[in-house]
Amino acid sequence: MKSKIYLPKTLEELKRIKHEKQAMLWARYVPHPYKRQIRALWYYIECENLRLKIEPKHLQKIRKYLDNPDDCMVKTYKRKYNLMPGTELIRTFRGIEHKVMVGEGNEFIYREKTYKTISAVAKEICGKKVSGYDFFGLDNNPNRA
Repeated sequence: MKSKIYLPKTLEELKRIKHEKQAMLWARYVPHPYKRQIRALWYYIECENLRLKIEPKHLQKIRKYLDNPDDCMVKTYKRKYNLMPGTELIRTFRGIEHKVMVGEGNEFIYREKTYKTISAVAKEICGKKVSGYDFFGLDNNPNRA
């Protein structure tokens, strides 16, 4: 059983604690050295405060990004389609040519209206739900020739 120790009540309080004390708290939960993974440490503390068990899938993710926590953010906010802003997608459907412009921040502009996804544009063109990825013939697989 874990020894009695003061656990901070807020993330801000945890951030104000000296690094050595944070490392001691970290050692309560993880056998790996502490490398200023403040959010992961806070997650462990919150789970203990609420008497929750950390799910294995979350433990796996914490361990995966242990050495480089910023890598997690890069993967979280990656672009769904590898399309640069200003790219124009052209598709002929039922004899009519449709042009879609890729805007900033993963948005798509079709007939001066902005859509969040390429599938929403494809639905507007077809009149039914379809995969925009397939409709416009996009391929995100860099290994394919």
